[in-house]
Amino acid sequence: MGMIRFALAMAVLLSHLPLTNVKFIGGGLAVQAFFVVSGFYMALVLNGKYTDRGLFYTNRLLRIYPAYFVMMAIAAVFLFGFKASGTATLGMFEQAYTNPVTAIILGFEHILLVGQDILFWMKIEPDGDLVFDLANAPPAEDKPWAWQALLVPQSWSLSIELMFYAVAPFLARLNWRWLVALAAASIALRLSGYWLSIDLGLWQARFFPTALFLFIFGMLAHKALPLAMRLPAWTGWAATAAALTLIIFLPLAGLPDGAVRWITYVAIAAAAPFAFHVTRNLTADRWIGELSYPLYLTHLPFIGVVLTYEPPMPVLCAIAGSIALAILLFVLVDRPVDRWRQARAAGKAGPASTMAAATP
Repeated sequence: MGMIRFALAMAVLLSHLPLTNVKFIGGGLAVQAFFVVSGFYMALVLNGKYTDRGLFYTNRLLRIYPAYFVMMAIAAVFLFGFKASGTATLGMFEQAYTNPVTAIILGFEHILLVGQDILFWMKIEPDGDLVFDLANAPPAEDKPWAWQALLVPQSWSLSIELMFYAVAPFLARLNWRWLVALAAASIALRLSGYWLSIDLGLWQARFFPTALFLFIFGMLAHKALPLAMRLPAWTGWAATAAALTLIIFLPLAGLPDGAVRWITYVAIAAAAPFAFHVTRNLTADRWIGELSYPLYLTHLPFIGVVLTYEPPMPVLCAIAGSIALAILLFVLVDRPVDRWRQARAAGKAGPASTMAAATP
């Protein structure tokens, strides 16, 4: 599924690049599609690679944190050394970090990740205090969103991922009926936002209980993997092509936003087992897919460089530079750590570990 994962990462990059109108399905929806893919992969590894819950947790932390910490350091160099950021200014950071309480909270959030999604519900007052703004009113020059004081603000989704990792071993032990019931409860809670006096976008995208069903969709999709393994290979290639076409072209269909979202959720879940089966042994596809996480981390700081220094062919520079930095992050950080993770998992592998080894 490497090509699908990379296309989703590109959708996030393009959505944050104001210099082009090409956005694919958009960044927010692409992140939610990533949650579906994550649910599929976690169901796969928990049914094969990991028989030790502690090993699962530590290996997931190793998947997330090393590359994130390195990218946070790079983003700090871009911001404080070159005054380049895609989302913030030095003044915003000064406003936030001169307030001791806010500085402590933001410092912990930079390190812990969990809870960064909550910062999207808050703004920074002129005196640096953090205040909740459930209506998510547009920011003022002296009252920015709290997430703008994060060096890698797109890492809010990693907070949601980590919450899912915490419950994934328990969800993986449930039968499909319980999973469907939990997904239905999550969807019902999500829909309740239409009657609440809060920002609907935040309620649906920056709150783990209302995003849980996306992961469960992926876990339910995993249950179709035995079927995918029995069908001809062309079905997997057709599913891959359909998913890529949807990611790139679905917005051009002119459908309502709600329809686009639900079509994407269901289509990515439906395609996952078939696309995974046909591509899991392809080295090139896996390598492309492994770039999706580094690209997700690198693109905003590099877009900041492009917006600040305005080089020729800025769109090409932003895309090529982000991908180049992602490759460096993968080769120098992600891949060495991944080899260690896989070696740790191989020592306590379950019976389906061969297939699970194809997972990120």
